[in-house]
Amino acid sequence: MTENKFLVWTKYTVRRRGWLFENLDKRRLKNVGLAGFNYLFRNKRLSSWPMVLKIDLSPLCNLHCSACIHSKGSDLRLTSDQRMDLGRFSKIIAEVQKSGQTLAVSMYYLGEPFIHPDVDQMCRIARDAGLNVHLSSNFSFDFSDERIASIARSGLTHLTVCVDGATQETYGLTRVGGRLRVVLDNLERLGRFKRENHLRYPNIEVQIVKFPHNLHEIPKIREVVAKCGVDQVSEIIGKDSMTETGPDNGRIYTPLRQKGIPSCFWPYLGMVIKYNGDVIPCCIYRKGLQYIPSEHQGVVGNVFETSVSEVWNNEVYQEIRRFVINPGIVARNPVYKDSFCFGCEHIMK
Repeated sequence: MTENKFLVWTKYTVRRRGWLFENLDKRRLKNVGLAGFNYLFRNKRLSSWPMVLKIDLSPLCNLHCSACIHSKGSDLRLTSDQRMDLGRFSKIIAEVQKSGQTLAVSMYYLGEPFIHPDVDQMCRIARDAGLNVHLSSNFSFDFSDERIASIARSGLTHLTVCVDGATQETYGLTRVGGRLRVVLDNLERLGRFKRENHLRYPNIEVQIVKFPHNLHEIPKIREVVAKCGVDQVSEIIGKDSMTETGPDNGRIYTPLRQKGIPSCFWPYLGMVIKYNGDVIPCCIYRKGLQYIPSEHQGVVGNVFETSVSEVWNNEVYQEIRRFVINPGIVARNPVYKDSFCFGCEHIMK
């Protein structure tokens, strides 16, 4: 199952329209314009700030989903102390708040955000800084009514919950270790609390990741989650394994032809920050290499050693933008084979 890339990004923007655009003011609108200008004019050093920060509060997870880096038998090396502490998170948000230009913070990457004991407080810190706040979760936790209320009032503006089956048998093929009954109960109680207390947020989205084994249940999934009072339901096409998104030394890569605009807009619009402050330029590529012993993680800087703004325009980031502007540069300068983006389907085949 494949989709046109333009269609995929259009659907993504429609899905994320709320947490991207609901808090637009003059400074943020100006930043959106500058980001577009920098992208269209193929600038390498940017006058704009990242529109979205994606922060992995912790790479830990409570499930072993079949397509995930957490699947059983993976080479993942994780320990219980791999969590971003509240002070360091607050430092990032304070810098972003001072700039007044970033639209949203999405507080997950490869981990489950509700693993983190301070996630509700982190949502409040980010929301009080004027940011839209997004979490994506499997939501398979034994939440009390008090915790459901805390989540609803935390400042979270957008919650994505993955429900990939209408029966436990189908759901469990993907969400290994997850409990569909618990997920649906949490959704129903969160939706009810939101309605009874006349809350605008969080916007509750159910995401269905489509695989051959669950296509027949999609109409039923939509019916079941509608009864929980969710605000929207989205469908995306799943991959057999996210660990496939990385360079394979056994392959020969050919750069795609240079276009009038950069081949990827991630280095212009968003930044991914891991729990330890390491920064990578996107959340799509090299997923399977981020938390295993590897020389190919593609880290471009660390926001705890410098700052968000310094990393955003450092030499490594500028070289990545040069690469997505002209993928053919790798043929003349082999140093780009060490770039995070080397082998990515957006710039190479």
